[in-house]
Amino acid sequence: MTAPTQYLRDLREQQTHRRLGVAKALRESPNATNVELAKMFGVTRDTIALDRRFLMENLKERTMTETELLRAELVQKLDGLVAEVEKHRKDGKLSLGAIDQVLSITKAVIELTGARKPVVEKHLHKHTPISFTTSVVGRDADGNHVNRKVGTFSVTPVPFAQAEVITEPLTLEAGDPNDNR
Repeated sequence: MTAPTQYLRDLREQQTHRRLGVAKALRESPNATNVELAKMFGVTRDTIALDRRFLMENLKERTMTETELLRAELVQKLDGLVAEVEKHRKDGKLSLGAIDQVLSITKAVIELTGARKPVVEKHLHKHTPISFTTSVVGRDADGNHVNRKVGTFSVTPVPFAQAEVITEPLTLEAGDPNDNR
């Protein structure tokens, strides 16, 4: 094993040990500040802040996993109840009481799985202005390269429903002979 690998392994072990200690200290005194914990473990308060963030993310992830497992188990039990109600079918029909029970079970499954939650779609439409800048490039009297800005033209796009529809082709034609620009 190379020295850097051993060094990194030792750092990770120290980090894991410290995080377990931080978790234990927070269980004993939940109001402990990062500065107090940093003094206890001989590290900076930023390191303790990172440790706390890691612990909270880990706890959140574990809680989500446990909740998902619990939901799956409850849905499986409810499916078993539906199968049990189906056993009371006589001549291909269920009694009104059995139908009511199946509906109650179905409602519980819908609530557990979150199937009733609305789907939210967001469409972001940005209308940014289009800008054109005209520059004249040339040389001055000394022969130096010159770039003069002549003007800027901005266009704000309009919604498609309000846009003009161009039916004839746009072509470049000769200008007005009387135009003396």
